[in-house]
Amino acid sequence: MSKVYRIMTLAPLVLALFLCGCETANDHQIKKESVAMVAPTPEPPEFIFHKVYAGETMATISKWYTGKESKWRDIADGNPGLSPWNLKAGAIVKVPLTLATFHTEQPPYSTKPKKSAKKPAKGQTSEDSQEEEVFGPK
Repeated sequence: MSKVYRIMTLAPLVLALFLCGCETANDHQIKKESVAMVAPTPEPPEFIFHKVYAGETMATISKWYTGKESKWRDIADGNPGLSPWNLKAGAIVKVPLTLATFHTEQPPYSTKPKKSAKKPAKGQTSEDSQEEEVFGPK
């Protein structure tokens, strides 16, 4: 076969491939421009995750996030793997956002109640002994 014959048979094939390739790239560009790029919106979390400190109970955690100790049962229902009567330090309690009235970060200290203040010494009134409020953000 001569060189000219090879070029004559391969030229139409190369030209057809080139034209198909250009058309595909052009179609891709048109499709890319016609699609509106919308950034996905992240789903808001459904829970607040509370790490249990030593001495905390479901009631104290409930009081911190909901303002009421009585809502501890609702929080316990959302945490079937945890025993509300025997919370271990380091366990994670999921507090549903639907219950939370305080959307603050977990405090860096325990929400367990402080020990009651000692009885006032003789001559000291009960007003002199100050008791700290540990629940709820100010």
